[in-house]
Amino acid sequence: MKYAIVKNGVVVNVIEYETQPTTPPPGFEAGHVAIQADGVNPGWHYANGQFTDPNPPEVVEMPTPMSLTDMILSNPAELAKLKTALGI
Repeated sequence: MKYAIVKNGVVVNVIEYETQPTTPPPGFEAGHVAIQADGVNPGWHYANGQFTDPNPPEVVEMPTPMSLTDMILSNPAELAKLKTALGI
């Protein structure tokens, strides 16, 4: 399992252990705690039992793509090319 190494409410490292350590992990001084957590990274915040990403990914709204038919019908030049190709 993955454990976030937390000090002062900030994840400073993520380490894999078979069981949760009860003392600071090797290389870390007192004040560090290991909390089971998947999907967190150093720099994340930990408060009230919850991890939060200080830089969450930005959600970008994308317009619904037009169908090929709608693209051709909305462009007279493309419609003319299609008609020529079909012999109409």
